[in-house]
Amino acid sequence: AIALQADTYERTFETVAREWIVSNAHWSEYYTNQVTSYLEKDVFPRIGKLPISSIRAPHLRPIIKDVAARGAKTVAILIRQWCGQIFSYAAAQGLCEFDPAALLKGLVKRPQVRHNPPLTWAEIPDFLNRVDNEGGYQTTVLALKLMALTYVRTVELRKASWEEFDLDNAMWSIPSERMKMRRPHLVPLSRQAVAALRELHALTGGGKVLFPSYRKPGQVMSATTLNQALKRMGYGGRFSSHGFRSTATTILGLLGYPEKRVDLQLAHSKKSKDSSRAPYDHTKFVESRKVIMQDWADILDSLQAGKPVEGVTKAFGPMSKRRTALLRVIERE
Repeated sequence: AIALQADTYERTFETVAREWIVSNAHWSEYYTNQVTSYLEKDVFPRIGKLPISSIRAPHLRPIIKDVAARGAKTVAILIRQWCGQIFSYAAAQGLCEFDPAALLKGLVKRPQVRHNPPLTWAEIPDFLNRVDNEGGYQTTVLALKLMALTYVRTVELRKASWEEFDLDNAMWSIPSERMKMRRPHLVPLSRQAVAALRELHALTGGGKVLFPSYRKPGQVMSATTLNQALKRMGYGGRFSSHGFRSTATTILGLLGYPEKRVDLQLAHSKKSKDSSRAPYDHTKFVESRKVIMQDWADILDSLQAGKPVEGVTKAFGPMSKRRTALLRVIERE
């Protein structure tokens, strides 16, 4: 019992917190760095050296309140949640008996999240034309086009390497360690996406990554580059690079495309009933997803060319020849 007390006393909050971070090996590198950075900045300097068993709610309250006071309410809420998970991890090892962070739930009210809305039908033609004319460096223009054509997450495109692409077979294979849900993801490439990638390859194909940083050799394009380009184009505050995903979801939904296939292509996190199938979900319905991705690229071309909504609906809607072709592929899957 004395040995256990000594071990418990020596295990500081910071020591246990770092063990907890290591234990979450399924996290993405980005998320791991985010958690570590905030704990190192806001939590460890205040309570890191205290034995974890000695920490109470009054220790945590000022930390959370101070973070919220600087305008980072979402971060304050995350810190409370992370601390709660750290105490749960410690309790499972017999290092503490309760979670003081649980007493502070609701201390900071969650701010209303203002998601940048998707582009509307009417906004897409002007947007695509402005990308061509006002997008900046050609690599930035091509990045924005590829975001629109593939509707992947921004970080998935920014950090992409050429070895992930098979342009001859029009397929992009994103490894699990680069995905938010830590599962590999397949992105069928439309003819337009392949053309953009071949153009990009002539510019950056001599290196490892698609979008190297011009200012920092050895690094990739920064997270702000695309949003800064959108801001210059006049879309600051009302559309972000992440908005391509909601734009595709909205328009494909309005045209009646199968939600399950679109969700798979978005790589949304939906719990699989059969967990043994989860690692292979990225291969499901690939043939029909190829058709949808080509349809999506052709829809964007049609809108950019000025085709009215009625014409696009007729060409790609539920009663179109394109939809009949898609349904035939789905029947075979």
